[in-house]
Amino acid sequence: MTTNESLHAHARFPLDASILQRLDQLTILTRRAMASGQPGRRRSPMAGSSLEFADYRRYAPGDDFRRIDWRAYARLERLFLRVFEAEEQITITLLIDCSDSMYQGMPAKIALATSVAAALAYIALKCEDSVVIGALTDRLVTYRRVGSGKNAVWSVGEFLQRLPRSGTTDLNRALYDLGRIVTTPGLTIILSDFLAPDGYQVGIRAVRQLRQEIALLQILSPDELEPDIQGDWRLRDSEGRGTLDVSISTSVIAAYRQRLAAFTQELAAFAHTHAASYSLLPSNTAILDVIQRLLRQIELVK
Repeated sequence: MTTNESLHAHARFPLDASILQRLDQLTILTRRAMASGQPGRRRSPMAGSSLEFADYRRYAPGDDFRRIDWRAYARLERLFLRVFEAEEQITITLLIDCSDSMYQGMPAKIALATSVAAALAYIALKCEDSVVIGALTDRLVTYRRVGSGKNAVWSVGEFLQRLPRSGTTDLNRALYDLGRIVTTPGLTIILSDFLAPDGYQVGIRAVRQLRQEIALLQILSPDELEPDIQGDWRLRDSEGRGTLDVSISTSVIAAYRQRLAAFTQELAAFAHTHAASYSLLPSNTAILDVIQRLLRQIELVK
């Protein structure tokens, strides 16, 4: 790639070539095989015609006689077929919370959400999975269905450059909206701070009903995780739900940390109960550290 091509590509995609090269050897994992029916490079639970041997089964009239194992017949005097692994593609759905709270923090949480979505989309596409990428606010406000193959990353880049920003969060409604566009088994990855006034539980249960594996990637900023303020403040809700005058002391900070720990632990426990993956991502974490360390720890990539 020439310098001009590299600059043009960077303008169209959030990650530069040096990072993409580090992602080339990675794969997105699912906990179980899915019978999507679409050819690809991922192992399928259905028998197929790849070169990797899976098992034997009894011959039945109408089976392809070319798959008969004659050595097994010589030993057992019964006809058995050699069954091979099929390969398929699945749809990986990436959902980014674009409500106002995601644009807060230093650095802003939306920046890491965008980079992680770009990295996961790139990995999925180069492995010939298909990708749906969507933006959540109080609904599924926009989405794009992307074809398989590495060249499709430019469509992802264009979508990420035009993410909306809109008011309040309603994760339950936004996730319920996913049923309009998801019709086959797959993996849905949600990138959000999960700071939704009405919760997230109903929406995530609705996504599970769509035969989706789920990964919850919670992004919080350093100043949310470890606030360093004292004195009298007027706090403004980032999503327009009013202001609150507070006098911040050491005991108030301690109570805040306790509430935050309870909130993240509740989300992690909910994920575990519903067979979903969960990881907490500080917004100042380098993208390669997120992908190669934090997401490997929860076995979302390998």
